[in-house]
Amino acid sequence: MKLINSIFLLLCISWVQSTTKFVLLGSLGDLARKYLWAALEENLWNTDLDVRIYGASRHTSSEGQILLDEILKNLPKRSLPLDGLEKKLSSAFRKLSDGDKIISESKDMANVLFQKLNVAGENIQHGISGLLKKLNQSPHEIKDDVSQLFEFVSGVGQKVLGNGHKALQNFLPEFKNVVDDFAKKSPKSSDELMKTIKVLLQHSKSRFSESKDAAVALLESMMKTGTSFQSRVTYLQLKIDDNYAEFCKDMSDEQLIFYLSIPPSAYISVTEMIAKHCKNEGVKIRIAYEKPFGYGLESAGKLFSSLDRLIGNENIYLIDHYLGKSITQQISLIRNSNKEIESLLNKDHVHSIYVRLLEEVDCEGRAGYYDKSGVFRDMLQNHATELLALITADVGGPDFSAAKLKLLNSLSKPNQHQVVAAQYHSYQAHVGSRSSTPTYAAVLFMSDMSRWENVPFIMMSGKSQKSDQKDVEVNFKSGGRLHVNFKPPEINLNGKSLLPETFTSEKNPYVTSLHNVIRGDKTLLPDMNTVLASWNVWDHVINLPKSLLLHPDHRNMAVSRHGKFLIAGYTENPMEQEHVKFFNKAFMVSDHEEHLYEHVAHDVVRVIRGTLEESDGDVHIAVSGGGTILGVYKYLVAYTAKNSVPWEKVHIWQVDERCAIDHANARDLKKFLVEEVPTILKSNVHFMPISEAGCGDISKYQEEFTTVNSDKKFNYIILGLGSDGHTASLFQNSILISETTDFKHVEVDTSTSPQRLTVNFDLINRSDWVSILVTGSGKRDIIRSIKEGEKYPVSNVVNDQLTWFIDEILL
Repeated sequence: MKLINSIFLLLCISWVQSTTKFVLLGSLGDLARKYLWAALEENLWNTDLDVRIYGASRHTSSEGQILLDEILKNLPKRSLPLDGLEKKLSSAFRKLSDGDKIISESKDMANVLFQKLNVAGENIQHGISGLLKKLNQSPHEIKDDVSQLFEFVSGVGQKVLGNGHKALQNFLPEFKNVVDDFAKKSPKSSDELMKTIKVLLQHSKSRFSESKDAAVALLESMMKTGTSFQSRVTYLQLKIDDNYAEFCKDMSDEQLIFYLSIPPSAYISVTEMIAKHCKNEGVKIRIAYEKPFGYGLESAGKLFSSLDRLIGNENIYLIDHYLGKSITQQISLIRNSNKEIESLLNKDHVHSIYVRLLEEVDCEGRAGYYDKSGVFRDMLQNHATELLALITADVGGPDFSAAKLKLLNSLSKPNQHQVVAAQYHSYQAHVGSRSSTPTYAAVLFMSDMSRWENVPFIMMSGKSQKSDQKDVEVNFKSGGRLHVNFKPPEINLNGKSLLPETFTSEKNPYVTSLHNVIRGDKTLLPDMNTVLASWNVWDHVINLPKSLLLHPDHRNMAVSRHGKFLIAGYTENPMEQEHVKFFNKAFMVSDHEEHLYEHVAHDVVRVIRGTLEESDGDVHIAVSGGGTILGVYKYLVAYTAKNSVPWEKVHIWQVDERCAIDHANARDLKKFLVEEVPTILKSNVHFMPISEAGCGDISKYQEEFTTVNSDKKFNYIILGLGSDGHTASLFQNSILISETTDFKHVEVDTSTSPQRLTVNFDLINRSDWVSILVTGSGKRDIIRSIKEGEKYPVSNVVNDQLTWFIDEILL
């Protein structure tokens, strides 16, 4: 029905008790509506509490009831698994009768039982374990513990079985009486103690059969008396202030839980109405919100600030359904319980970590929404980042949220050559207009935590891929791997499954998400601080100047890592293409930005090899600074990994450097090329003299150059171009401080790092080969002016072997 497709649906549940009222609100699209209602039904179908469930929306009663009926009609028909329940209960109590095995097995049985019933089994485990630990302590303490356990089991029975817990109480009082008698006898030895305990357990077993039959009968009757989920649901209109006022006017001394799955733009306005009309005296409110939480750091900060002011951070529950997946929860359980696995998750053992959320489905039908978000906001900032944190954040501490925050704050902010962004070829037809929204992205992060030093984290996600691939892969230096797969669900170490035998299959993730909200458990949910920390990183990535790859073979695109860079695997070999034209009376290569970097890198290797074929001496290359040169480093690293390049015969020089303490050009040269290519000799890399005091003596660099380089020229020099027409650090109106034959110390008219060291034009023009690499949309005007014949500092570069490498978008 078309009406269903446009619903602004609010789910409301009212759990009526003397002190508790439970309310759930949410607006859902088709797929989300199906999963959320099914999850809601699974959480509440077998409770005997007086529950009223409201499917509420902005629609009138008649329209809303149609929508609601359609939803309920498609819910699964559920019946009580009585045979399985009986078997599990029988097995659990049978195990309790085996005195020698009680410690090792009873906890497992309890855990299995309560996992199947969607109740937190760890609390039962804790209660039984705590009791058993005291078996060798004084009988009076045993009495106290068993009494507490009796009360606890009675309470859990009510949650699990509804009124069925009353049947179990047929034998529990006798169990308690036996414990009371036992405690009065005060056994004198541990042997006597164990014998008495065994008698006690056997007595429980003998009473179980009739109690079990009564419980099953009662459960059957519950299903026949009209207390099913569907019979409790009615429709309610919630649209304006008056609707909320009417709904909440009589509430007091109650708890309200609202689940919002509405457009994020409505979060604040709906929360304002809830806060205004439902915060009555004694009423406790929780509100759950689905991602996205803002569209960037600033908007997320404003959203959280408003919500905190209205209802308080402690009452805010943030929902990321990926964290509700069964396989996701197993990651935390395995890391906390498997010491072998946890001992491997560090820089000593891990080579790299990949988080992949690749989908075969494209954006047709939802391109309007997607075009505003793109792959970074839709999948990477939330789902992928949460999964990375689950694998890499420290575990074992009292506050996992704090550990996640520490991990997220440790992530590096990638440069443009650590990000690959692409768009599948039919996307613009789906969105109906020209769009630069990426539908695929891969991003490389590093962490400054000592635990993960020099271990790359690669996150990637995309639409319209050749197949679904949703997994986390931890690659070990030993060659093995830890693999978390979502479809089909599996966690294995080198092919050996780590999942417990009780794990069956992936269940509806919203079941867990709703359960956490109902219980008030935020342990595995995102919180404000971690979301803001994630946005701090991804805002930087989203705002990076990056080139969008458009390619008809997008489905087969593979991204590979080379050192600290990412490269799209379908880029073609530029040496096999003919791109050479002419620009400003010099050679010009025009191509996609990403391909230009590869062109220049291959050109460098060609000159290195050609020079060494003609001479037994060394090769001297000079590189400029800035972000553009990193693209060339990326392809030099990648090429060297697959081919032999005689780097031991190559000397590398700087074209220019800012006289600042960060000596950025030297830092990037060292970090992204020298450290990534082991065959580059450190002694052959020549950095300009910069100290904390500023520029060093440029004459020393001249002396070093003259001593090492007998030809006193570069075999290859890579230059850039500023938007004002400067190249190297040769500006229009620079002030000369000092100079040598080939180098200068100048002061330039710029607000940052005004003093520079630079090569001069004479040395540039003596070079065998000169490349000027120009990328970035901000260079369009200067390229046009040079093409029209206007003169700038770069116009002084005159060399027969000059080649301009210009981004095709600038021409």
